[in-house]
Amino acid sequence: MRVRAHLRDGLVRALGALCALLLPWSSASAQEAILSTDRRFERLPAPVADDWRPTLREAGRQLGAWRLEVSGVVVDGASLLAVTDATDKELLRALRVQFRRPLDLEDFCYFLDDVLVAGVQGLRGRDVVVPSGRARSAGILVHPQEVFGERPRRYGTRAELAIDRPAPQKDYEPAADGDPLGPRWTTRFRNPSDEAEMLQALRTIRPNSGLSARIQSLIQQLREQGAQVALTSTLRRRERGYLMWGAFLLSRAASAAEGRRVLEKLERRNREWGMGVAISWQHPDGWAATREAARTMADTYEVVYATEEGARRSNHYDGVAVDLVAVGLPASLELRSPGGVKQSFDLSAPRETRDLSLTPRLIEWVEKNFELRKLRSDYPHWDDARAD
Repeated sequence: MRVRAHLRDGLVRALGALCALLLPWSSASAQEAILSTDRRFERLPAPVADDWRPTLREAGRQLGAWRLEVSGVVVDGASLLAVTDATDKELLRALRVQFRRPLDLEDFCYFLDDVLVAGVQGLRGRDVVVPSGRARSAGILVHPQEVFGERPRRYGTRAELAIDRPAPQKDYEPAADGDPLGPRWTTRFRNPSDEAEMLQALRTIRPNSGLSARIQSLIQQLREQGAQVALTSTLRRRERGYLMWGAFLLSRAASAAEGRRVLEKLERRNREWGMGVAISWQHPDGWAATREAARTMADTYEVVYATEEGARRSNHYDGVAVDLVAVGLPASLELRSPGGVKQSFDLSAPRETRDLSLTPRLIEWVEKNFELRKLRSDYPHWDDARAD
């Protein structure tokens, strides 16, 4: 009997080890997929003399037909090989032109290596989805801190990256009072949902500000020149801002002890600010479930940055702020202000991000000539300077 028990226990341990080997990217939750990250090349050759072309070419060869989704664009073997085969000698520029995103070449290659490692271990062929917010936080995309704060955002320093696909808000039934945190709360206290409604909301709350017309003009000019532009938020309810901040804060808590402090803070602010939001910030299944519910909630909101002050007094609440994303800007961009001032911008240099929110001289001109103010630490956020 003792020998049988020993064999049984050994078999259980062996099966457990095998599962851990095959599925290092999977958490205990069936809804979650986690990629283990680091800054080592295991499947790809490290660059020699800062030449990343062989590294990227091998990534394309190994990736083959497996399609990843990064910041809303498809990355597969053919698209990576198209970058390495481009006539442009500047690989970084060729990469950003191909995918129309401000990719960080070095960190992107580390990410591809980690995906290929996980592919050998059982992930290959499955969905790998890294939305813009995650990609920016992980360093795969250029982060505002790198442009305005001179603080490099290095991929692989957090050890894990979520790679599941967030469900759209419309797929969820609204949460009921007393429900625990999670993505169903994103359909409570909703914003206007499409661009026309968002612009109309600005005109309704501040009919004489002209903010809607200025933003619409900027969007139209950028789109006419081939940029990909999205207006993601204008007028926002205070309750929604509080929920976004709470989900963001909890999703980044590093331990159960830190999570308890965050929970106490969120409940205290709910009372002090008179929010009256009937959410249970603590999941009944414990801390791990709380953190995971916060992560999926924040992902569904697509929140990439949130502060306590912003949650309490955001300019979105009064209709004097917008969240605007414009990527894939052309090499030569021309803009005309509402007052008729024209300006051309040469965005052809190899290190140009081709991203409105990450281009300082473009931001400064738009601020002055469209009477806006960019919150540089918050990637998409612009305020109406006329409201100052």
